[in-house]
Amino acid sequence: MNNLIVITSFTNHSEAEMAKELLMTNEIPSILQADDVGGLGLGQTFIKGVKLLVNETDISKAKEILGIN
Repeated sequence: MNNLIVITSFTNHSEAEMAKELLMTNEIPSILQADDVGGLGLGQTFIKGVKLLVNETDISKAKEILGIN
């Protein structure tokens, strides 16, 4: 995966993982990025959130699947 772009962010890992799984079932690779000490603060809202990144070439399709404008 190269040219990764953040398409959205979430306040918790659960929501981010669901979005990642939805993209995976539609054959769109993605990764999650968070600055939360590996999820040790489960249940907390993180200021920076959990970012969802996809390849630049998959942005339009990923946004459509996730309902992002």
